[in-house]
Amino acid sequence: MVENMDEDYEKMRNTDKVLKLEEEISKNIDELTSANRRLRKKIFDLYTIFEISRHLNSVLDTDSLLDGILLTIIGQMGVSGCAIFTVDKDGKALTIAKSRGLTLSKVKTSHIPLDSRLFQATDEKRSTAYNIIELEKKFPECKKEIELLKSIDCSLVIPMTLKNKIRGLLVVTERMAHTPFFEDDKDFLAILANQLSVAIENARLFESEKEAYYQLAKAQRQLVETEKLAALGQLSARVAHEVNNPLGIMKNYLEIISQNAGSFGKLDNYVGILREEVNRIAAIVRQLLDFYHPRSVEKSEVNLSNVIDELIVLVSVQMESNQIELKKNYPPDMPCVWASSEQLKQVFLNLIMNSRDFMPDGGEIIITGREENGSVVLDFADSGTGIEEKELSKVFDPFYTTKKDGTGTGLGLSVCYGIVQNHGGSISVKNRPEGGAQFTVSLPVYHAR
Repeated sequence: MVENMDEDYEKMRNTDKVLKLEEEISKNIDELTSANRRLRKKIFDLYTIFEISRHLNSVLDTDSLLDGILLTIIGQMGVSGCAIFTVDKDGKALTIAKSRGLTLSKVKTSHIPLDSRLFQATDEKRSTAYNIIELEKKFPECKKEIELLKSIDCSLVIPMTLKNKIRGLLVVTERMAHTPFFEDDKDFLAILANQLSVAIENARLFESEKEAYYQLAKAQRQLVETEKLAALGQLSARVAHEVNNPLGIMKNYLEIISQNAGSFGKLDNYVGILREEVNRIAAIVRQLLDFYHPRSVEKSEVNLSNVIDELIVLVSVQMESNQIELKKNYPPDMPCVWASSEQLKQVFLNLIMNSRDFMPDGGEIIITGREENGSVVLDFADSGTGIEEKELSKVFDPFYTTKKDGTGTGLGLSVCYGIVQNHGGSISVKNRPEGGAQFTVSLPVYHAR
């Protein structure tokens, strides 16, 4: 009997050991499975970061760059939305540069000042993920900034830092499955924010270099154009001087013939025709000389609004007869320029008449004025046929005209160019996307001493 009890007890002990062993094995298996799952996720996260880094180094378009990052975060983290704030042009605030899955219509303001105390929570040496609730408790004085972040359903805030400076914010919403963010998730987002900071800076530098190259190329084209016009001007001036002398003699003899023609009717007609043609040649010569050596004129403080208003009154009847509507869009108190009002009136009249010639069936001419970067800028836009792209670079060349009926001498716009240059300004032309051409005249603002 006692022996049987001992045997039963031993069996129970062995059973307990087996159960404990099984329990430990099961626990170890669960831990290993969980560790394996975390390890696999870690490997996947690292692979994702590697692929993103490789992609970031090859993309220099900021918009495409940000969009790709946001899509990756949504897919990787399972969040409903995210956004990236970057430093604005003034370098004083962070604004929403790109977002996905967010409703921005309810956002009252979209910028956070860079000097906000909110950024005192951040580690300037590396990016770290911060919970929005923790930030709200820690910085109650940053109510506006927190309200902005909460208005886009922000759950985590990850500052993007580079060289110990805040370069942006990465913001993510809660997960769609409403599961919490683990430390591995926060580390992943922090590493991503660091990579993004570098990529955005690279893209910014690339854009800056591209703009500098564009400005250099533009300056070189303008230099070539100026030298070309100067050479043409010199040639035109020589031709004008050579033609001017015999032209004067011809005019004198025409006057003598006219005075002694008597009552010969036909001869009078012929002399009249000759006089008109000689005067036409003389006008062309005068334009040539004006192009290369603009006449010295009295300059004064000029209000361009008044000059254009007077000009519109002069041409209004002619424009109406051509079914052309003149529209003006400029303030009456535009800054003054130091100029010859008569010469500027000549320039503006030439531009208006040039637009008229390209609107045989009528249309509209819109004159817009504004102050921009220390200059008064005037746009003369029409709804005409526009100018062929290959012709745009030639319109200010002397003797170049696109008028098919032979009415143009090709000197009007050249003279305009010379007058504007003589006033320290610039004149350019481009085609409008909606049709027609637009001439832009820029003149420096006059500051009375």
